Amino acid sequence: SFGICLVCLPFIQHLILVFYICGVLAEELKNYGIQDIFVFCTRGELSKYRVPNLLDFYQQHGIIIHHHPIPDGDTPDIDRCCGILQELAVCLENNRKTLIHCYGGLGRSCLVAACLLLYLSDTVSPQQAIDSLRDLRGSGAIQTIKQYNYLHDFRDKLAAHLSTRDSVSRSVSR
Repeated sequence: SFGICLVCLPFIQHLILVFYICGVLAEELKNYGIQDIFVFCTRGELSKYRVPNLLDFYQQHGIIIHHHPIPDGDTPDIDRCCGILQELAVCLENNRKTLIHCYGGLGRSCLVAACLLLYLSDTVSPQQAIDSLRDLRGSGAIQTIKQYNYLHDFRDKLAAHLSTRDSVSRSVSR
């Protein structure tokens, strides 16, 4: 309902390796109307999985790339997460069709999607966000204990981050 599509890199990798020449991947992205792609894979992962030019490929097809590498199984620090969420919120506010992906589509992508739900709605609980993603992506969504705990601590970390940022901006403006 948010206009964000989650996919897994093995699917993209397969399409690129098999159909790169015919432009089928580009056509599929166009068919879905994808305008922005958030990629959470590291450049090392892209090379490891034989798609080192994936970001360039997206860009060559007119898609805006938001590359925010997060190591597999890990979580971003709160400042970085807020930056990602603000970029996603801008995409949504501007009705841009946005795709987010990591390698498997279960860990980092689901983590960011769940954080977005918590960021945009005060009424969604961390467990509801996790359950929503698991309903969509399967029981493997949110893969690590670190990611699970991050979601449960997200609002407290966000509040602390925002209050620190606000106090810094107030002291600078004096």
